[in-house]
Amino acid sequence: MNIIQRVENRITLDVRRALNRRTAYAYSPENDGWIKYGLPVLGGENGTFYDPFVRRIDGHYVMMVSHRNTKSIVRCDSKDGVHWSNPVSVLNANEESGWENRVNRACYWIKDGVWYLWYTGMTVNEAKIGLAISKDGYHFERYQKKPIIMPTESYEKGAVMNPCVLWDDADSIFKMWYSAGEKFEPDVLCLATSKDGVNWEKYKNNPVFMHGVNMYDQCKVGGCDIVKINERYLQFYIGYENIDNARICMAESADGIHWERNKLNPILSPTKSAWDSDAVYKPSVCLDAAENKAYLWYNGRKGHDEYIGFATKKL
Repeated sequence: MNIIQRVENRITLDVRRALNRRTAYAYSPENDGWIKYGLPVLGGENGTFYDPFVRRIDGHYVMMVSHRNTKSIVRCDSKDGVHWSNPVSVLNANEESGWENRVNRACYWIKDGVWYLWYTGMTVNEAKIGLAISKDGYHFERYQKKPIIMPTESYEKGAVMNPCVLWDDADSIFKMWYSAGEKFEPDVLCLATSKDGVNWEKYKNNPVFMHGVNMYDQCKVGGCDIVKINERYLQFYIGYENIDNARICMAESADGIHWERNKLNPILSPTKSAWDSDAVYKPSVCLDAAENKAYLWYNGRKGHDEYIGFATKKL
């Protein structure tokens, strides 16, 4: 692609975004008790970060996040969720594999002392899900050369991505919710289960979550993070009004399959004139029972600049 084509594509993108964003501020920036921190907590001089996944490990927060500059997945650590260590690369792209020209959109779980890192591998045409493992959370090795989940169903089109995995003690099984459909901004959420984190069985009645009837997610849904508390699954997801207007929403379920949307959706929306004025998306949530608070990290975008933001809520 030459320089003229790149400029023309950028102009076309800017025009489309301007038209789509006419209703960008139709909802309150903060809702249902959530309060934005204000400034980004990650991004800027260290490059562009996107699609965070955060869990609390041994008294501090560990974020696995995509790094656009290096097409890799990096790790950052924090004691308070606001101030983060410099990024350390944990998984790099592998063009020789034929499906990992870039790696991103990862999640992790620690079981029996092993770190499982499920990630998205992307090429120009497809997105697939792979697995890497580690004993220390820093040095990861790919479990196998091939992806563990590939697009095979009509609703998945050419992409399965954005895995969110938890070990469900009640069922003694790994459960993965993943996005499927369009490669960059997928359409639906699906479910798969596994006994070992490697061999997965897709739910026969996928997808389990689709676009809704309200404006905030009338186009598509994607990029979820799911936590389980008091035998209930809480889903935080991206609701797309259109391809450019993205907001953060919530749903709840007793079985991880049948979901009821929060009546106060969306819970976070763009703040006019702020660093996240164009879109907020890809949430990751931790619940702190001791502090009686919920913490949420998310992507924010203004123009072509992306950062990681932070919000809190009293439980």
